[in-house]
Formats: sequence, C-alpha cells, structure tokens
Amino acid sequence: IFDNAKTDITTSDKERLISSLKQLNGQENISDVVNIEEVIRYFVVHNFVCNGDSYTGSIVHNYYLYEKDGQMSMIPWDYNLAFGGFQSASDATGTVNEPIDTPVTNGSIEDRPMLAWIFNTEEYTELYHQYFSEFISQYFNNGYLSTLIDTTKSLIAPYVETDPTKFCTYEEFETGVSTLKEFCELRAESVTGQ
Repeated sequence: IFDNAKTDITTSDKERLISSLKQLNGQENISDVVNIEEVIRYFVVHNFVCNGDSYTGSIVHNYYLYEKDGQMSMIPWDYNLAFGGFQSASDATGTVNEPIDTPVTNGSIEDRPMLAWIFNTEEYTELYHQYFSEFISQYFNNGYLSTLIDTTKSLIAPYVETDPTKFCTYEEFETGVSTLKEFCELRAESVTGQ
C-alpha cells in the first residue's frame, strides 16, 4: 500500500494508517477512523451511478483511499464505465434496479470494510438512506439533473458534431444523451422505491 502512496509519507504516517485500517477491519471506533459524512455521501453517489468497475465491483479497484489525522475517506476515480457500462453488467435496463443496500456485485459487503460499517448499525444505515433521499430530492425531484444534462449537451453538441476524431456518430451521441437521462430518471425512481 505504501509503494502506491501519491504523497511523500513518513514512518508516523504509516503507523497512523495501519492503526486506522486495523480498527476499520475490526469495525472499531468507526467515527474516529472514517470520515462518516464524506464516505456515506461517496457511496450514495457511487451506488446511484452503478459503477461495476470499482470498489463495489468484482475487481475491487478504481478508488483512492485518503487519510488525514487517522481518519479515512474515499476519492472517486475512473467512472467511465458507470451507468451500466461495465462489461459484466447485463445492460443498463438490468442495472437500473441494482439494490442500494447490497451494492457489491461479487463477494459480500463484509469483504469491503469501507462500506460494511454503513450496514452494520441501524444508525449509519438510516443516515445512508437519509443522504440518498436528499440526493434524489436535490438533483431529480426538481428537474435539476435533467436541465444540467440538456445544458451540457447544448454546450458540447457543436463540437461533437464537427470533431474529426470522434469515436461515434452524432446520432449515437444524441442517443447516448437521451439514454443517460432516461437511465438517471429510472434509477431515481428505483432508489426512491427501495
């Protein structure tokens, strides 16, 4: 783990991280070793977008673990295969209803210590559901995300249309945008039902 550190680390940094990881694995002192709010909010968005090529997927990768003063959080990375785009996903239609309380695709939640603690206590599970409800309300119930997608499409569409190096047709781009909007709307409905 230390060979892959993205910053310079000292012996005390190593000791602090090892101590935090031991407590996390033992599900002890969670509020001391995990940034509760950040990690729950990370998993709310992560589990919404159904990224199988990730910490909750079969390969258990594509994330950064960030530690400060003994408290850990996660930094998202590599979401190009989200929204049902990972090769092991059946298709976006099947992915849209993935469960939010059992989001691990291979193995068990217990094999993912940065996630397991959320479902090991009623308090953290309720907080996770509360943050999910807030996320849906803030970005979907008022049309915010749909408008954001439309605005983004109008900003980049002229460039997509004239790009000589594009890897899809303009019609495929338009289909992708409408499919993304539909996926997000259906996923919000599914999450709300769950």
